[in-house]
Amino acid sequence: MKRTAVLLYHSVLEREQLLCRLSPISFLELDCKKLEGKECMEYRAPVICFARDLPTALHLKQQVSCPYLLLFCPPSLLGMCSLLEDAHCRAQSLSCSVSTLQQTLLCCTDVREKECVQEQVVALTRREEQVLALMISGQDIQSIALILGIKRSTVVAHKKHMFLKSGVHTTSQLVVWAMLKQVC
Repeated sequence: MKRTAVLLYHSVLEREQLLCRLSPISFLELDCKKLEGKECMEYRAPVICFARDLPTALHLKQQVSCPYLLLFCPPSLLGMCSLLEDAHCRAQSLSCSVSTLQQTLLCCTDVREKECVQEQVVALTRREEQVLALMISGQDIQSIALILGIKRSTVVAHKKHMFLKSGVHTTSQLVVWAMLKQVC
């Protein structure tokens, strides 16, 4: 059974690269459209596009209205782009295996299938929110400890708890996660 999706692209080279990457997927029928301007775009079919950086990925997620958005990104950016994932958006490395790509496309082109990505609800404590707000403002661990009147090791412990709760692994990812999810 053929499944239809819209392929959004910035340049001819990007379109050809995506078409080449998607060519092994026999069930997929693509409607290619060039991205023009910054206005909101609305589609009835799932949308596939390439984001070369996090601001582009965020812009696409905010501006493209569709049942499902699949963001391809460079392998080095997958960790950050995965922070954008929710019930209607998925990030995938451009270099993923064909079987992973096929499974992702089956999921995003089947509007009945909802178990693809479950958005995780994260509840931070009041103190974790304070630590995170100070991290976002650019404070280091020592400064946060002084401002809050706690030990440096306590700040580190709060930071570790936030890593576990958010699923990220670096401080920069934690800050981006907090800003994208509007935690603080």
